This record gives sequence, C-alpha cells and structure tokens, in this order.
Amino acid sequence: MSWKAVEMQVALPRTQDAGKIQDQMQQQGRIDQNQLAQSMAKEDLRRRKQVLEQEASQQLKNNKQKRDSHFQEVSEDKKKEKQHQQQYKHPYLGNKVDFSG
Repeated sequence: MSWKAVEMQVALPRTQDAGKIQDQMQQQGRIDQNQLAQSMAKEDLRRRKQVLEQEASQQLKNNKQKRDSHFQEVSEDKKKEKQHQQQYKHPYLGNKVDFSG
C-alpha cells in the first residue's frame, strides 16, 4: 500500500465525523431557539395568569368595598330618618288630644 491510500483511509472517517459535528452544531442553534421560544411562552403565560389573578382579586376587593359602603350609607340613612322623626314630633298627630275642654 502506498502512503496515499493509508492517508485516505484516515481522512475519510474524519471528514464524516466533521460533517456530523457540523450538522449537530447547526441543529443546536435551532434547538436553542426552540427552547428559548418555549421558555418565553411559558413566562408570558405565567405573567398573564398573574395579572388576571391580581385583577380578579382587586375586583373582589372593590366589590366588597362598594357593598360595605352601600350598607353603611343605608344604615346612616336609617339613622338619619330616625333622628329626623324623633326631632320633629308633630304637636297633635299620633297623640290623644282632649277637645272637651
């Protein structure tokens, strides 16, 4: 065998290995990009859920405050009506008046 044949036997497997490595490096970029896109999608979904949960809890707080303030207004109105009724008693309505006199 000549030296050229021996060199070719060694060179051919190396070129195949180099081709495989180059292909893997090209695919690695795609894989990294896909993983990055998936992680960004998960993060975006997590943030959306967090915002929706915060909005829902804020809305519940607002509804509770509105309800509480409405009940307070109603109770204050009732108190005012009672005070108003007690303050202005009519001189003869609701009382027994003796006209026989």
